[in-house]
Amino acid sequence: MGKEFDKVMNRIKNLTEYEVQVTIPEDFEFSGVVPFDMQITGSILEAKVWAVDFDEAVYRLNEFLQNTD
Repeated sequence: MGKEFDKVMNRIKNLTEYEVQVTIPEDFEFSGVVPFDMQITGSILEAKVWAVDFDEAVYRLNEFLQNTD
C-alpha cells in the first residue's frame, strides 16, 4: 500500500489547472453535473481542467464531452 499511496500523492502534487478550448456545434446541449469550471461563448467552450499535463486535460475534457447526453 505504501507505493500506491506515494504514487497517488505524487500525482496530486503535480496537478496543474489548464485552460482548454474546443469548438462545439451550435446545437450542443448537455445536462447534469459538470466536473469543470466551464464557459461557452458562441461556438467556443472553455474549460479549466486539473491534470498532470495539457494532453491529459484535453483528454479528460473530450471524454466528458463525448459522454454527455
